[in-house]
Amino acid sequence: MIVPAPAATLPIAPPTRPVVLLVEDDDPVRELIARALRANGFEVVAAASGEEALDLELGRHVDLLLSDVMLPNQNGFETAHQIHARSPHIPIVFMSGYYDQAVAEAAHLDISSTILQKPFAMADLLAHLQAAYAASKPVEP
Repeated sequence: MIVPAPAATLPIAPPTRPVVLLVEDDDPVRELIARALRANGFEVVAAASGEEALDLELGRHVDLLLSDVMLPNQNGFETAHQIHARSPHIPIVFMSGYYDQAVAEAAHLDISSTILQKPFAMADLLAHLQAAYAASKPVEP
């Protein structure tokens, strides 16, 4: 008779798809980006505000932060700064329709990030996320 191993002895596999915390207050834009990311191998946790993103990030595995800069109440930079303080390993990619202003503001941040100008091609977004994710992984000897 074959007896299966107890469930407690089975290893817990890490997520196989990178998890993106997407912060975008425009519902149709957030849904479009989330759908495209899922179709291209990412898990997506979506938030409509910085405050919601901070709540969702707590106690959850997140590999990447993708945030709009202009958000109600708390902008994307403030949200990213707070997430970075808790989880400095998470790469950050910003999106902004106000690119020049965003670049000027980002220069004052103490965190490394990338800024994509809206509108952007989905291929560009995917390339930036994949590069940020790859760069965040330790190099194995």
